Amino acid sequence: ANSFGNLAQRTLSMIAKNCGGKVPEPGALTETDEGLLAAAQMLIDRVRDAIDAQAFHEALEAMWTVVRAANGYVDAQAPWKLAKEDSGRMGTVLYVLAETIRHLALLTQPFMPDSSANLLDQLAVPDDARTFASLGPDHALAAGTQLPQPEGVFPRFQEEEKGGEGE
Repeated sequence: ANSFGNLAQRTLSMIAKNCGGKVPEPGALTETDEGLLAAAQMLIDRVRDAIDAQAFHEALEAMWTVVRAANGYVDAQAPWKLAKEDSGRMGTVLYVLAETIRHLALLTQPFMPDSSANLLDQLAVPDDARTFASLGPDHALAAGTQLPQPEGVFPRFQEEEKGGEGE
């Protein structure tokens, strides 16, 4: 909820608010944009190696390294400021984030199938484009695709309050 969920919620909410709910058209990519996309696109190799070794924790850690990088990218790029100053750049930033989330959602399917499917639904990824074969730029999100209204995917865990003494 705090990392991947927050990343997805912030990104999808900004697309809904600032891009008419459609996947934005990316402009020219900066080195930073390309670096985040490359990290997401190359993640499959690290995940496969870890899963082959039955080191599932390493596969998840590799994915969360990209989640943390994407959250850092959001903070550094500040798309909420770009909405007022440079809407074209904002669109590019939101596109890069959405495409990164698509990769992460595809790769997390074996670990959390329902949540990943929910994220892929929110990115309007068709059912036939939800395999690892759909990773990479050849199957990237299409600019102009209408996305559904975003909703939280990962509810925050709240520990039940204990009753009085003796319970």
